[in-house]
Amino acid sequence: MAQLVKTCPRCSLLMWVQEGQIEHLDEHTVRTTCPHCKRLVRVTLVSRGANAAGPKMGH
Repeated sequence: MAQLVKTCPRCSLLMWVQEGQIEHLDEHTVRTTCPHCKRLVRVTLVSRGANAAGPKMGH
């Protein structure tokens, strides 16, 4: 995963996060800091289907 794109659940702005800014908590969850509001955000990864290894967008 080179770059993670997700809407921040705290400030609702789109985050573009590089791999070096991501902390892997376990095989399903990563944590990063929102570049806009500077808060810690947890992101759940999709493990099956066409978007495997990508972020779960919450739709």
